[in-house]
Amino acid sequence: MYDYSKEMGGQSVNRVRLGAAILLALLVLSIGTAWYVRSETNRLLSELDHLELLTQTGTSEQTQAAFQSFQMQWERSEKILNLMVWRDKVLQIDIAVSHLTPMLLADCDELGSELAETRMWIERLGRSELPIFWNIV
Repeated sequence: MYDYSKEMGGQSVNRVRLGAAILLALLVLSIGTAWYVRSETNRLLSELDHLELLTQTGTSEQTQAAFQSFQMQWERSEKILNLMVWRDKVLQIDIAVSHLTPMLLADCDELGSELAETRMWIERLGRSELPIFWNIV
């Protein structure tokens, strides 16, 4: 008579290993995504700090160059962030950045508030992807 218990024991061990490997892959993917989103938001905030400083103290040409640099960084980041986070979060930042262009060209008084709004949306994106209890629930 054939002993099926040995064969079934091997299958359950393989299933446990496969399940553990899938959970580990999901954990690594989740941590990697959170790290990437955080690094991108920090990079964008650094560019935005530089832009804010130049809007207050720099010349128009320096401000335009800093804005072009920030906008290029945002366009690069946006492509990847769309794959990792909810589209509405990225869309809010995109809308805020699009409001900056005409204000920089017209030297508008509301530029400071628009920069602050852009900062708020970028910071919110970075915080929303942190692996803390309230973001998971």
